[in-house]
Amino acid sequence: MQVELLKPHTHASTVYPPGGVIALDEDLAKWLVDTGIARPTSDHQTPKPINRNEEKSK
Repeated sequence: MQVELLKPHTHASTVYPPGGVIALDEDLAKWLVDTGIARPTSDHQTPKPINRNEEKSK
């Protein structure tokens, strides 16, 4: 599950700033949401990877 952080958060020894989007297991993600540290992301907020073979812009 992906969440957007509302407050700074350390996960696996990495500090993430507010606004960062991280993927976590569902239990941890729900705990962060319940404690007000994060909010669930919707599909349109998830960054779409760029295919290396596609042109970025013309």
